[in-house]
Amino acid sequence: MPYNPQFPPEYPLPEPHPMMPEPSGPTSIPVPIVFERGAVERIPLRAYAAIHLRVPESGIAWLDRMIRRSRELDRTRKGK
Repeated sequence: MPYNPQFPPEYPLPEPHPMMPEPSGPTSIPVPIVFERGAVERIPLRAYAAIHLRVPESGIAWLDRMIRRSRELDRTRKGK
C-alpha cells in the first residue's frame, strides 16, 4: 500500500488505480469524524448554522463578535 509521509501511518492511502494520473499537488489531510453526544446536541440550531455559515446572526453576543472577528482576520489575510 502506498505511503505518504504527510499522513500518519493509521491513514494509509488507497492503492492507485492504473488509469488514474499521478497527483501533481499536495493531498489534503483526512479530517477525523467525531461523533459528539453532549454539548453539540444542546447547541441551538441558529447558533450551529451561524458557526458553520460564518454569519454573525446567532443571537448570542459573544459568538457573533467571534464570527465577525474571524471574518475580519480572513479579509486582512487575503489582502496580504
